[in-house]
Parts: sequence; structure tokens; C-alpha cells
Amino acid sequence: MNIISRICGSLEARLNQPRLSLWRTLYFNFRTLPFATAIKFPVFVYGKVRLFMLNGTVCFENTSIKRGMVKIGINGDSFSLFDHSGFISLASSDSKLIFEGPARIALNAKIRVIKGELRLGKFVRIGSDARVICNGGNIDIGAFTGITFGCTVMNSSFHYTYDENKHCYRNRTSPIYIGAYNWIGNQTTILGRCKTKDYTIIGTGSLLNNDYTKDSGTYPMLVGRPAKTVATGIKRVFSPNAEKEITKLFACNSEPTVYAPEIEDHPENLIIEM
Repeated sequence: MNIISRICGSLEARLNQPRLSLWRTLYFNFRTLPFATAIKFPVFVYGKVRLFMLNGTVCFENTSIKRGMVKIGINGDSFSLFDHSGFISLASSDSKLIFEGPARIALNAKIRVIKGELRLGKFVRIGSDARVICNGGNIDIGAFTGITFGCTVMNSSFHYTYDENKHCYRNRTSPIYIGAYNWIGNQTTILGRCKTKDYTIIGTGSLLNNDYTKDSGTYPMLVGRPAKTVATGIKRVFSPNAEKEITKLFACNSEPTVYAPEIEDHPENLIIEM
């Protein structure tokens, strides 16, 4: 790649990145955080993310506070255009959004906490056009988990139902616990009662509404509607250095798989442009 291509590529990347919105950043921090935390500006808001009904609170737990550690509205995956439909809503005074470290919420993502608690572990990434809706109860998303574009995570059906056979009402809300280091394929839907193990890979377009921690085996892959464990022992590669070495292997081999010893891979060394 020549120098002109590199310069043009860098310019194109900048043109497709929403600008930091100073007033939205000011408003969000001082509206939702204690003054001593807000003055450090841990949250940066980009573009035209809509902020409304910010009646709840934002908390930082188990982490040191750093400027711009949470980025909302950033073009992190380049799978969405600037339609400015993304929003953050903390509808009631008992709604809470908790960050346990740096996080990235892409442009056009919708985060809605009507009441209850949405907890994001360190280095969680939520892709463009994703929806995370917490209507009471809890949604916990483990550290280093990536929710890709177009996914829905929703812990409530918003309506009660009555079982005439058992003569009982069913709760409309159930908790969601997504393990650490999960990789969630695009267009996946995750509903109440879902629990996943650490290091779970979820196939594109899957539907999760069950407790998958009861399944045997480690490094599971879940696929289907509803999802089932179709394989175990399948690890996502996290380290950029490991990815470079694997790319070299495939450069010399056009087969869909390359048999080779496992390359050392430390997820904690994952470099994320936060």
C-alpha cells in the first residue's frame, strides 16, 4: 500500500467517525454521575446519540475512573450509517447502568433501562444497531464480551400471561447472565432466563432463552432457534498477535482448516480501540 492510499484510508476512516459531542458529553456525565466522578468525564458521547429520560443513575464499580473510558455512539464496527437513531434511556429513578471498566457502545445502538440494573463488565463491546432492554431485574454482561451488530438482548416480554392449566400467572421479567469472553454473532436474540458460560461462541441469528451453563463441556458453541450446544472446545482467538500468526498459516494454505499446534493467546492482552 503506497503512502497516498494510506493517507486516503486514514481520511476516509475519520470522515466515517462521528465527532465527539461536547454538550452531550457534559450533559450525560453531570446528569447521571456524582459530581466527583462526572468532573473526570469518564463517558464520551459521539455524534447525535439521543439522551432522554435520564432519571436513573450511572455507576462505576471495581475499576479506576479514567477520562473517556466509556465511549457511546462511536463507529466501532463500520456496519451502520449515521441515521442517528441510537439512544440511551434510564427511565426511572431505580434504573441503573453499571460499568466495571472501559466499554464501547457503537452508533445507532439502543440502551433502555426502564428499571432494574444493566451491568457491563470491563471491555464489553456493543455493536451498531444492537438493542439492550432491561425492564426490571438484572442483565449482566461479562468482561470482554462482544455483542455484534443487530443483536437484541431483552429480559422482559412486557406483558404478563396466565396459564389456565396450572392456574398461575407467569412473570414477564427474568434475569439474563452472559458470561465473560462471549462472542455473540449478529442478529442474535437473547431473552430472559438466558445464562451462558464464559468463552461461549453464539452463532449468527440464534435465539437464546435458556440456562446453557448446565450443559457439559467447556468453550461451547451455541447455534439455532432456540439455540443448542452444537460443539465444545471451540475457542475464539482474541490476541491480535495470535491472529497475525494464524493469517500467515492461511496465506500458505487455501484449505478451510489448517492443522497446527495452538498458538499462545491471552485474552487480557486484547487491544481494543476504546
